[in-house]
Amino acid sequence: MILFRWVHTLLLYTITLVDTLVCSILAIIGGVFNPYSAFNNGVIRIWARIILWVSGVRVEVRGLENLDRDAVYIFTANHKSAYDILAMVAAIPGTARFIAKKELFRIPVFSRGMKMSGMLPIDRGNSTEARRTLDQAVQSIRDGCSVIIFPEGTRSKDDTIRPFKKGGFVLALKGHIPIVPTVIEGSGYVFPDNSHVVRPGVIRVTFLPPVDTTDKTPEDRHTLIRDVREQIVSHFDATFNRP
Repeated sequence: MILFRWVHTLLLYTITLVDTLVCSILAIIGGVFNPYSAFNNGVIRIWARIILWVSGVRVEVRGLENLDRDAVYIFTANHKSAYDILAMVAAIPGTARFIAKKELFRIPVFSRGMKMSGMLPIDRGNSTEARRTLDQAVQSIRDGCSVIIFPEGTRSKDDTIRPFKKGGFVLALKGHIPIVPTVIEGSGYVFPDNSHVVRPGVIRVTFLPPVDTTDKTPEDRHTLIRDVREQIVSHFDATFNRP
């Protein structure tokens, strides 16, 4: 059984590398015309779904009835595993892009594909650069693209949900954009932190009702952060998908 897992993981890593390279090139080509096109949306989804399929991971989606497919949102989700990214790509209808840590934009070809498909790098250690990224995100939303953030800032090391950082909430208040609290469960079992072996299983993504920010001001950000985090915590089941 252990040997099978390692063979499976080696195969998965090989396919992931090829999948990422090919889809990055396609995203670069598509991005020349429009980073937020249906073509690039399809490339991103195919990239994620191939990796999920080879991994033996199924994404279960709940709460789609809470979303208007023609609206733009800021999706705020808890973060436990690298597979959270794949699950969000597979689950979200419409056009959506990540605000991702700048380190990911140092990978050759992949970084270019991310930029050309509208992903935004953020330097969490540089407040000036972070504000510039948020301004770019506002423009992306005006172009009809939702934004995905992991407000914990990094992956949680245990079954708790870490405190939320304010960046995404400032963005929501600045642009009066509704926030969708999003709960991701099971990803920590599928691909645990500091592990190289992927386990087949189910990742559940739940979209809670959007939080309206139309009448809120920047002074409301602390209350907004607390309320959104409490919603995610109250719906999060750390034992989901565990045998």
